[in-house]
Amino acid sequence: MLARLVIIAWLGSIGCATKYAYTFQLASPGARVAQRPGDYDVLEDGDLKAGIAIDTTADALLLDLTNKTDQVIQVDWAKIAITRPSGGVTLLRPDVDLGWLAPGAHVAARLFPVALPRSGSAAATDQGRQFQIDVPVIVRREPKQYHFALVAHVREL
Repeated sequence: MLARLVIIAWLGSIGCATKYAYTFQLASPGARVAQRPGDYDVLEDGDLKAGIAIDTTADALLLDLTNKTDQVIQVDWAKIAITRPSGGVTLLRPDVDLGWLAPGAHVAARLFPVALPRSGSAAATDQGRQFQIDVPVIVRREPKQYHFALVAHVREL
């Protein structure tokens, strides 16, 4: 009887793993961090302005791009990737076909999947660790790779 109670208690504890929630902050040099929840962190150079946020409820990367040049920018949407602290890489896909970015144009993209562990030690160990978003583009007929470093803030629910 005692053995049965121990097994029941152990099985019950398995389903009670600690749950975690994530927030992210852009940590790339020169980044402007969002001042209000729901706003984008922003990083820009002479060619491109990028607003970045992670929607943890939809497991999506929100990427808001503005072409600051006088020529089209080709974003290689099929090669945008997220690299996790463990080194694992996931290619992200936009929910719609977005094409090229005309001079002065702006596009908002939702890219999937940004799958994050929600419980247990896998989530807890992400606290303070860096994720990297890589966005390959062609600007003025030259390939260019944008790297956005995001630091995870993980809290217990």
